[in-house]
Amino acid sequence: MKKVFQTATGIFGGGTPLVCVPIVAGDQDGIWKKAEEIRALPVDIVEWRADFYTEVKDFGKVLDTLGGLKKRLTEKSLLFTFRTRGEGGNLELSPEACYRLNREAAGSGYADLIDVEAYLDPARTAEEIQRLHETPGVRVIASSHAFDRTPPAEEMLGRLRQMEAFGADAAKLAVMPKDRQDVLNLLQAALWADEELSIPTVTMSMGSTGVVSRICGRLTGSAMTFAAAGQVSAPGQIPVAQMTDILKITG
Repeated sequence: MKKVFQTATGIFGGGTPLVCVPIVAGDQDGIWKKAEEIRALPVDIVEWRADFYTEVKDFGKVLDTLGGLKKRLTEKSLLFTFRTRGEGGNLELSPEACYRLNREAAGSGYADLIDVEAYLDPARTAEEIQRLHETPGVRVIASSHAFDRTPPAEEMLGRLRQMEAFGADAAKLAVMPKDRQDVLNLLQAALWADEELSIPTVTMSMGSTGVVSRICGRLTGSAMTFAAAGQVSAPGQIPVAQMTDILKITG
């Protein structure tokens, strides 16, 4: 049986994909302003991409900003993410700094979900996920991104399996297609993972070629889809209003 879990607005892995929007502003005022705009939108999860925050190396300021986000988004679940440049992020930090950021965010009580890059330091991933789980109520999404290619379907399934083995509550995989076959390969891997894994998965093929993967989560089992509220954190994200309409049609 799938190990689904409750979020502020719905079940993560319950069949209908939850809608997540990113905040990628660079300063605290801009971050909080965007949160206030998002508050009224029909979204379930808000992802703070802390790698866009110019003060991200100041842990005190990070936690102050995170607390302000939670105050403004009381009816949404908050996902904390620092994405490294190697996986498409805006800034680079050492693995140790990334892990500390995640631990600080989890321990603050402001973040409901924490993104952990599964292959930042694979030898430490399981340990770091376990440490995050020491904070009651925090869920961990292990992630892997390939902005330059789409691996074979078997390899993508293997990555998702590994993320489950690391102890994550959900596994996320994003890849870049070069042609239509790459998109179909991603969808096949997503279907296999949904049938096999005990944790929810989040899968997407990026860019305009892969847009279909963002709207067929009910078919492939993808538990969450990313939409845009004026800002995008990855190519191919659909505006929130359009995404909401599409999900109503697709069930």
